[in-house]
Amino acid sequence: MSETIESFLTAAHRTFVEVTRRSPDYFAGRPLRASDPPAGSARAVAAALGVRLSAVAAREFTAVDDLLDRRRRADGTYPAELVDPADGTGDSGDTVPAGDWERWRRRQDRRGAVRAARAAHLARAMDHRVARHPGRGLRYRAGGSGPLLVLLTALGHTDEVWYPLADRLLPGRRVVMWDAGETGPSGQTWTLAGQLADFDAVLAAEGADSCDVIAWCSGAQIAVEYAHRRPAAVRAAVLLHGSYPRAATDPSSAYERNLGAVCASVAAHPGRAARALRALGGEAVPVPLPRDEHRSAVEVLARTPPGLDAVLRRPFRDARALAGYSRQLTELWRHPVPAAAAGLPPLLSLGAELDRVAAPEPPAALVPLLTAGHGLLVGATHYSMLDRPEVVAAVCGAFLDDPAAGPPAAAGPREVRWSTPAALSHPINPTDPISPISPTDEEVTS
Repeated sequence: MSETIESFLTAAHRTFVEVTRRSPDYFAGRPLRASDPPAGSARAVAAALGVRLSAVAAREFTAVDDLLDRRRRADGTYPAELVDPADGTGDSGDTVPAGDWERWRRRQDRRGAVRAARAAHLARAMDHRVARHPGRGLRYRAGGSGPLLVLLTALGHTDEVWYPLADRLLPGRRVVMWDAGETGPSGQTWTLAGQLADFDAVLAAEGADSCDVIAWCSGAQIAVEYAHRRPAAVRAAVLLHGSYPRAATDPSSAYERNLGAVCASVAAHPGRAARALRALGGEAVPVPLPRDEHRSAVEVLARTPPGLDAVLRRPFRDARALAGYSRQLTELWRHPVPAAAAGLPPLLSLGAELDRVAAPEPPAALVPLLTAGHGLLVGATHYSMLDRPEVVAAVCGAFLDDPAAGPPAAAGPREVRWSTPAALSHPINPTDPISPISPTDEEVTS
């Protein structure tokens, strides 16, 4: 099927929104480039987005242009949301006259706002339940019906990080999620054993023998441990931007190295927590984008999505929280990645090309466990479930619907690059850039 102006503009609009959320004036002096756009696209892009479209060869693309190009290559295997924003978000149904691209843009923005509002209020629409085990009552949220899907968040964080993704995964599934436990009975640090006990308690409360899992950041290591210890309880799992203990030869991010050093220091000397918070500093102020267009395209895509500071900085909200988080993370990272064993469920890893929190590639010890391979989200960050929930939902949904088929490489979004376990290599991650929190051990211990 030949590409239409509207399908081209849908891909351009998604890219425009993602970029301008991070830098509102990014396109003020920069064009959007595409190879062989449909006739009339330049006028449509100018009218709808106020952006100049340049028709160029692919070799001239920046990272932003490459992302647009990947999004143009949609076909019938894509979820409707990636092709046509008319996705059941309660749109008023008004029609847009042919060629009225300004009105088309307003309709897309309205649909996006409705969907975002629905996700933001998802917790109110879900059941609030309690799972009990000795010495603890765990509050969790549950919604929908169908196969059980557990969304396992990172240490120190709340289930709020899942709302946009959960909203897209709920149809046809029973989705459960909870805040990562911080303290247990008598106020002691909630260790890995406690996290696994919480997992058991939720499955028991749901009357389930098994579940699917999507786990984020340090939650990915907890998911791997759970799958290793309870292989019959996990049907399949997606490890999203996992952060794991790493050997010296593994790729690691500057953030992981520095955070590990800070947390080890604070865990051993809790009195250093207040000083560590001062070292962590206040909210990061984005530095000006580089003049070079290729570097500026990478940097704008690598920026943390705005409006998430309170959510993402929760482990660092005060000295007491940091001390507890440091004990938890240090204890978790003392557990090596389990060895491959017979009977493990299918595990799929998803990283992000511009992740500046966790290394985009998995550690060598994890590779033998990744029976479904590893995907890399092009131009994405550590927070893709918040920033690109439609893409993550498409990948996770396709895999969990049929884990035996392996990664959804053929039918999945083109903005994911796939590697099989055999093809995975481990170059040292070259990105040592600015991250929202980039402490150093010297800053805390000096």
